[in-house]
Amino acid sequence: MPATSLIDWQGHRGCRGLLPENTIPAFLRALSYPEVKTLELDVVISADRRVIVSHEPWMSAEICLGPDGNKLSEAEADRIKIMDLTAVEIEAYDCGQLPHPRFPQQAKRPATKPTLAAVFAAVDRYCVQNKRSSPRYNIELKYEAEHEGVYVPNRSTFVDLVLEDLDAWNHPELVTLQCFDPPTLRVIHDKRPEIQLAYLDEFPGGLKEKMDAIGFVPPIYSPYEIHVDEALMTEAHELNMQVVPWTVNDAARMKELLALGVNGIITDYPDRIAEALQ
Repeated sequence: MPATSLIDWQGHRGCRGLLPENTIPAFLRALSYPEVKTLELDVVISADRRVIVSHEPWMSAEICLGPDGNKLSEAEADRIKIMDLTAVEIEAYDCGQLPHPRFPQQAKRPATKPTLAAVFAAVDRYCVQNKRSSPRYNIELKYEAEHEGVYVPNRSTFVDLVLEDLDAWNHPELVTLQCFDPPTLRVIHDKRPEIQLAYLDEFPGGLKEKMDAIGFVPPIYSPYEIHVDEALMTEAHELNMQVVPWTVNDAARMKELLALGVNGIITDYPDRIAEALQ
């Protein structure tokens, strides 16, 4: 098992169990837990080609209110596409005050979907003010082939816009880019082979075949935590891949995964890390 101090604890969407997901308050709260080394987040693209921190490429009726303060329609046909809104227009949607049915402990507060650049700036300020070392960022590009041209741009454009923000911030060494979509990982690898990549995987087994399909072996493998067992760990380590499963919210399961030798854990509840380490 890796030494406890080497475990990469990641705050999922900041700390979704405690504060509204993928918002600056959630990222800053996650950093209040000293064990958290990495902020995990998701990005999509706006109408004015800004990189927006959001899990869905639309305004989710589950978590967002419209500019008029009313609930949004849950019908798929009525989805409000982020790619149709500018960054300024996106700020008019409150995504922090609706009670979250799956996260009853989540504190409610006004919150908007920020740009990736705004997150970098806010976290940098927080770390200076609190004398905290800068965290890493694990950034998922929310690309799905069936969404191209409707909810997201093409892979190359998507990757270029994210890389532009990383270059403007000028700390690419602190970033991992992750995706469920192998061709997107190939695009990143071809454009910027020095950027650390993680392969997100929802399904069990066949890891070597999956890497053959990608065409290279990313340094990090992030499987759905229910599939992590000794066999998977052996398979990943034979490929020299670190294993960072998602999303682990039970302290007992965290302990099991640490015993199996995972290199990191992504969690909605960074306040439960201390219990897992006891």
